[in-house]
Amino acid sequence: MTTSLHFDPEQHFTCSQCGHCCRRWEIVLTQREVDAYTEAGAGRWFHLGDRGEGDAEPFERVRRTRWFRIRQRVDGACGFLSPENRCRIHEELGERRKPFTCRMFPHTLHATTLGAVATTSFSCPTTLANEGAALGTQSQALKGLAAEWSALRGLKPSPVLLARRRAIPEVALPTLREVLRDMLDRPSPAANAGGAPDLRQNVGRMARTLEDLSRYRVLRLEDERLAEYVELTTRYAARSDAALSPRTPSPLVRLFARGFLFVVAATRLQLENRVAAGLKLGLRLRLFRLLAHVHGLGPGLAGVDMAAVHAHPVDVADPRVQPIVHNYLRSTVRTLGTGRRPIVDELGVAVALLNAACALASSRAARSGQTVDQTIFGEALMEAVDMTHADAGGFVGRTLTMLAGGAEALYLFEQGGPAPPKR
Repeated sequence: MTTSLHFDPEQHFTCSQCGHCCRRWEIVLTQREVDAYTEAGAGRWFHLGDRGEGDAEPFERVRRTRWFRIRQRVDGACGFLSPENRCRIHEELGERRKPFTCRMFPHTLHATTLGAVATTSFSCPTTLANEGAALGTQSQALKGLAAEWSALRGLKPSPVLLARRRAIPEVALPTLREVLRDMLDRPSPAANAGGAPDLRQNVGRMARTLEDLSRYRVLRLEDERLAEYVELTTRYAARSDAALSPRTPSPLVRLFARGFLFVVAATRLQLENRVAAGLKLGLRLRLFRLLAHVHGLGPGLAGVDMAAVHAHPVDVADPRVQPIVHNYLRSTVRTLGTGRRPIVDELGVAVALLNAACALASSRAARSGQTVDQTIFGEALMEAVDMTHADAGGFVGRTLTMLAGGAEALYLFEQGGPAPPKR
């Protein structure tokens, strides 16, 4: 991996010790970490029961891998989490001895042939609120984590693709990030000077740019010509005041969007159902009902109500919601090029998760008799972006990429998100 590290310097984060990340995901460990904690007697601080009884085996191997994980309580919390919402490893051994997975979060490092990229997860409440120190002031700490991560994982750098089977020229990547950011920040024509941007229209402009770059005759250009094309056409598109041509997502795109929403909601449902063995008939029945509902059959379930999605779409211009959406999109654009997926698909999945978050927020607001505010929308977005932790090369990651549909997800966002099927 090269020594360069790219991240979003405008994103803010300082750990608030909320314990949110200690209750949602498995904590993966290396053999060296397990040996060190065992030698330190970490079993004394590990508790699975509600009454605080100790358990001698805090760690278990992840099947068919060389990694281990910390065993979790029934409620999903890490067994080292204290009643005071503190990490017992941190308390007993110090911050530097915490698992690397915990010290890394909410950041994820991606090794690419164009350098390392650090993304920051919006499944963290502090990231979502954009609170704490700017990452631009934490560059040395991030570089230190990147060096440690590189030594630990030893991953082979991935190529940065613009679209499937076509690498983006190195000089074109910063241009594309900059231009998409300019498009995102375009002020609304109806707003006064300095007014908020029209996010739906601006994302639609981004969609048309990505669709143009995905054309066969563009992708087959040689690197130098492609870099020149990106420089000239995308900057022109960012400055142009021409009206956008109408683009309505097809019924197939909306069908895929409902499938994407099902994957998001079903994954959360399975995480919340912690039955370790058996037929899990109750879970299977709820998953079947959820699948039927998102396709227009049966009542809502698991926080998804497609009728509410259709009747009360999220207003992303609402001042309670707009800053969250803008910050999420800005951070996504600023860190494009992780190598997990082609850039067109990378942005497509990110916006598809945003579409799913809007659907979840509408559903929950309708069921509680409230309007979508920053709390409801923030919780929905955190739940949706949990899916970013899925391996892009695995089954779930490939499914998300297919259902997002690349630039089609951006067109769907422009039109207000997925609508329920006609009954």
